[in-house]
Amino acid sequence: MPALSQLTTKFFVLIVLLAVSLPGTASIRILKMQVPRRVQAGKTVELACHFDLEGEMLYSLNWWRGSEQFYQFSPSSQEKIIVYDSKGITVDVDHSGKNVVVLRNISHDSAGRYKCEVLAERPSFEKDAVIKHMEVIDVPTQPPVLTLNRLQWSPGEVLEANCTSPLARPPSQLDWYINGDKISAQHTRIVMPEARLRSSGLGLGHSVLDGLRGGLTQTSQLTLVLRSTHFSPGGQATLTCVATVPDVYHKTTEEYLALPGFKTAAPSQKLYGSARRHGGRASQLMAAAFSLSLLLLL
Repeated sequence: MPALSQLTTKFFVLIVLLAVSLPGTASIRILKMQVPRRVQAGKTVELACHFDLEGEMLYSLNWWRGSEQFYQFSPSSQEKIIVYDSKGITVDVDHSGKNVVVLRNISHDSAGRYKCEVLAERPSFEKDAVIKHMEVIDVPTQPPVLTLNRLQWSPGEVLEANCTSPLARPPSQLDWYINGDKISAQHTRIVMPEARLRSSGLGLGHSVLDGLRGGLTQTSQLTLVLRSTHFSPGGQATLTCVATVPDVYHKTTEEYLALPGFKTAAPSQKLYGSARRHGGRASQLMAAAFSLSLLLLL
């Protein structure tokens, strides 16, 4: 009898192994989930979820934002699409279906963790889920504001200037250039707008991040000892501030400095390339040649 019992056990294990290895018995799985990492407020976005049922029938496809379900597609139900109320979620039902969900009028309430969940039909009710995050941003349309107290400077003087980014969420990254060459971050510091934090109802005890969630400007302060090499033979230099939100926003503002006794260049006469060109050798040679011609005319 013990031998028979062992034989029965081995036979059962063999049957299970064969069943697992047969086609159509593998678990349901999501092949690809598409959720944009960053979306501009007010835009329309398309969420996609592609899956392999592995021979099963689909019972339902469900979309969640955080802990709230906002969409369900059930092919066997009389009402195939069901939309649940969720703050910041507006589903375009006419353009949504099994694999795609379209969201209109994206707002900051739409940001968060999105989950696509696929559930197989009975009796297995196998399921799979994938999670991705979406951030909602405000993209400014104006360039940064660059301020300094004068335009004429002598070598050895300490140049002090401020560059303030437009209202953005997340805040813009601010970088400084002189004559197209990037200025090291050791010469700059970011100043948070304390007055704006107070006007938004946030006390100084709140973190900076709490302030930024409302969409704030910020200011970069530049302190740089000027050298004679900063000025062209024509006695001029170009100071540039660049505000950037990666992939969606890039704008520059420039001021034209001059040595005492020299005229500052007009915007149409700038001697160096903008920050986008990072002071290329060819542009510098052309700038030097142009500077010499200006000097001869003076």
